[in-house]
Amino acid sequence: MLARSGVAAWGAFGVLSCLAPGMPAAAGNAPTTTVAIERNGEVFEIEATSRVRAGVDVAWAVLTDYEGYVNFVPGMTHSLRLGERPLLIEQRGEFGVLFFRKQVYATLEVEQDEPAEIRFRALAGNMRRLDTRIRLRVDGDHVVLAYQSVIEPDFWVPPVIGTPIVRAAIHRKLDAVAGEIERRAGDMNAGQ
Repeated sequence: MLARSGVAAWGAFGVLSCLAPGMPAAAGNAPTTTVAIERNGEVFEIEATSRVRAGVDVAWAVLTDYEGYVNFVPGMTHSLRLGERPLLIEQRGEFGVLFFRKQVYATLEVEQDEPAEIRFRALAGNMRRLDTRIRLRVDGDHVVLAYQSVIEPDFWVPPVIGTPIVRAAIHRKLDAVAGEIERRAGDMNAGQ
């Protein structure tokens, strides 16, 4: 069973990790995120959900703004579309906290089922395995993002502190993604 960690202000995303400013939610409307992570040897299994006050169209636009990730995903230094059929994304960034830091890079194959699901699979890079799925579901005036990922790095992650490091990295990424979704939703509402 996965160990759960609740967080009141979004926290985690995709392949690579730090803390980006997001639009603060009004009291009582803060995104609710849960993150669960389990480590089996060198493999990390991650499940997270977040309920964000925005429409599915805004959430989809943020999640598929692959080249824009460098502007709002902490630690992401490079994100570039390489091809459309299949959709390939090349990403680079830094993963870790404090004294443990690793450069991470991957070429990802992306499958999109608009506006319900995005799947990422590493084809090359320093991940032995990276399979991620993000599902979107409308819940009133909110969208629920369900994030699942299996990650096996091609580098050593300390056994005792590795799980908390990965959890913290995922929290920071999801915080940033949720913040960007809410910021864009707020911009759209302000323009109406």
